Amino acid sequence: MITEDKKVAVLEAIAEFIKFIDARNATFLAERHPGLTPETFEMDGGRKYIRIVTCGLNRHVHCFIDAQTGGVYKAASWKAPALNGERYNLLDEESFAELKAKWDPYGSYLYKR
Repeated sequence: MITEDKKVAVLEAIAEFIKFIDARNATFLAERHPGLTPETFEMDGGRKYIRIVTCGLNRHVHCFIDAQTGGVYKAASWKAPALNGERYNLLDEESFAELKAKWDPYGSYLYKR
C-alpha cells in the first residue's frame, strides 16, 4: 500500500519536474526562436498515471508519471502511457539527474535506445 508520505514525495517531484521543463523549454525557444512564446506544462490528474500536458495552442501529452512510484513513461496516446518500460524515476536522484541531462523539448529523451 502506498503511504501518504510517498504520495507527497511524488507530487513534489512532479512539481520540480514541471518547473525544470518549463524553464528549459523557455530557454530553448529564447535561444533558437526568440519570437515564439514558449508553451508551459501542467499536471492533468489521474489515479494511476498523472499526465503532463502542454498548455499552449496545441494541447498535447508530453509524458505520463506513475502516481505511486514517480516513474516517467513516454505517452502512447492521450489516455495511456507506453507500458514497455519506465524511462526515468523522479524519486531516484541519479535517474532524475540523467533525465535532466538528456531532456529536450521534442521528447526524444523518452525513447528507448
